[in-house]
Amino acid sequence: MPKGHSYLWQSGSVSTAVHSMPLLNRVGVAGTAAVFAVVLLTQRYYLRLYGQTISTVRTEDDAHVTWDLYHRFFQIARIALPTWRCRESVGSIIFMLLFAVKAVLRVWISKANGEVLAAMLQGVQSERLPRFVSRVLARIAVGLAAGMTNGAIEGLRPWLIGCYRKRLSSTFQRRFYNRLVYYQGTMLDNRLEAADTAISTYCGEFAEHFAELPYYFVLPGLGCATSMMALVEQAGLRSALMMSSMATTAVLVLRYISPALGRIHSQLLSREDDYHRMLTNYLNNVESIALHDAGKYVLRQLDNSLAKLKESLDHMALARGNFEMMESAFSTFMTVVAQCVTFAGARRSHYHRSINAAYLEIQLIEDLNSSVKDLVVNFRELSHLTEFATKMAEFDSTLESIAAGTFINTRYHTKCTSLHRSPLVYMQIKRITHSPETRTFPLVKMEHIVLESPAGQQLFSDMNVVFRSDEDWAIIGENGCGKTSLLRMLCGLWMPKSGVLSQDTSVRFLLSPQHSYMAPQCTLYEQICFPEAVEAPTPEIRAAIKQAVELAGAQTVVRVIGGYDSAVMGLDLSSTDESYDWSSLSGGQKERISMARVFFHVLRMDRTKVTPVAILDEATSMMDDTEQDVLNHLRRMSVRMISITHRDVVIRHHTNILRITRGGKWTIEKVRNPVKVGERVVTENLTV
Repeated sequence: MPKGHSYLWQSGSVSTAVHSMPLLNRVGVAGTAAVFAVVLLTQRYYLRLYGQTISTVRTEDDAHVTWDLYHRFFQIARIALPTWRCRESVGSIIFMLLFAVKAVLRVWISKANGEVLAAMLQGVQSERLPRFVSRVLARIAVGLAAGMTNGAIEGLRPWLIGCYRKRLSSTFQRRFYNRLVYYQGTMLDNRLEAADTAISTYCGEFAEHFAELPYYFVLPGLGCATSMMALVEQAGLRSALMMSSMATTAVLVLRYISPALGRIHSQLLSREDDYHRMLTNYLNNVESIALHDAGKYVLRQLDNSLAKLKESLDHMALARGNFEMMESAFSTFMTVVAQCVTFAGARRSHYHRSINAAYLEIQLIEDLNSSVKDLVVNFRELSHLTEFATKMAEFDSTLESIAAGTFINTRYHTKCTSLHRSPLVYMQIKRITHSPETRTFPLVKMEHIVLESPAGQQLFSDMNVVFRSDEDWAIIGENGCGKTSLLRMLCGLWMPKSGVLSQDTSVRFLLSPQHSYMAPQCTLYEQICFPEAVEAPTPEIRAAIKQAVELAGAQTVVRVIGGYDSAVMGLDLSSTDESYDWSSLSGGQKERISMARVFFHVLRMDRTKVTPVAILDEATSMMDDTEQDVLNHLRRMSVRMISITHRDVVIRHHTNILRITRGGKWTIEKVRNPVKVGERVVTENLTV
């Protein structure tokens, strides 16, 4: 390089070049830089003030990606991709190959653009048009190939997300609703706090991040590799290494000084949720607020919550503005660096480099900068992925633990002090089979049963009771003494801590609870069949439905929905209406539907193999005149009853009483004045 040229590229020559600029240009550049610095520092100052409000907020951005997290990631990934032969695996391989094609095509596009530029400006006049047309057609071909690749990628991405999400959600919901895991996991084990969130939200988030892993790392990584190789070929190894190291350093600095957008967004969502829940709560309690004349108090509370929400919105606006400023400054800096590197290369080659070569070098450097930036910034997405993988791995392990029969709960001492979480100890139900020749036999036997609540409160101690096939039992006692807990144990929801609980294999419990459950979005036919799947209504099924409705006294409900031929009834499966709001029914109507379920299943079962036992928890308290008719129908059909009740009218339709008192004490007695089947109790207003 000539001495003059070498000297011109030194810092002193740069200073001379700057001073040779017109004064107005120098003032404009200096003023713009000064204003930028003032605005940036002002933003950082206010961000620091706002930052005090998010110091305790923790989000996925704070998760440290360590090697310990990867086994959890692969634990969930094996569910999303169980084998290499499944269609999702094939789609994932094609997906990653398309990213390799896209990275190569990006370099080809840059080269094609440079060749088009050279054809426009260089060459003999007579040769320019053929060369230009040739280069443009080549550019069109490369662009179309890139378009097809991008289209295939964008088509595969949501398809893969859908496949992963369906496989994950279906796997977890199948395991959650297997047997009684769904109940045990929410009532007996307090490790499952939000199963619905895990099955829906976490599965969706993991599926999305898992499918987009090639976006985060494969595409930027291949982009770095292809741009680096092309840059080495175009500008030399030294320039390529210098640019890659500068780009990496600049991106790391940008990431370090960027605002904590994750924490800010988390706080914003939290305050939005607080404001929404507060507003909803006040709207749901307008009468109480009005009775207390608390309108001003409500307005004051809402104003305070709204002010906090506005503060978070301002914080987010300031953070986004600051990040955009720094990102624009970063892009400008890297573009200028690319131009300087290209200029230095041009000077070393004595100004004999073509325009298209300079353009191509600048374009390759900018492609490299962009790929390095994406690769570094996307490591935050990896922390998001591992965060969801950790939550889902914990959910997966908890489901496996519960399915194996290990329940962990926080126990409480009698002085209300919590003890360490530990596995609950319980006894399994013992199945017994009676001889076919036996006319009466034990349905349920409780021998020295000790029952505790999941929190550790003892409910029964040394209980010895036998429910026989020719007896109906009324369970009475104060509220909160454990009557419903006993039913939970009989149905297998809770297990005894010690003792032997035996149940005949022929027993089928038919539950009619105090608060009748109405399944949403279904027909009345489906309501009555619940929880069994709906079959095509044969004449026998239609007859059983009508008989069950009549036995339960639910004809009024059928009339309300338009009769047996209505779409809401649903007996014609080709024309059904599942939009009826079953919660709008009265308490008595809901009880009648619940009892119709009991009668329908009794009518459909094989009585030579099955012994129906109706579990009635204040199930007929709102039926008025039809209550005793329903009880008599059950007795005529030889359906054994185990009922929780406080009313004499119900007790007298039973043969035995199990009286429970606080402290786990219990006594057994016979019903003194039971009524015969078909008879009615005259005095109906007595309670026990």
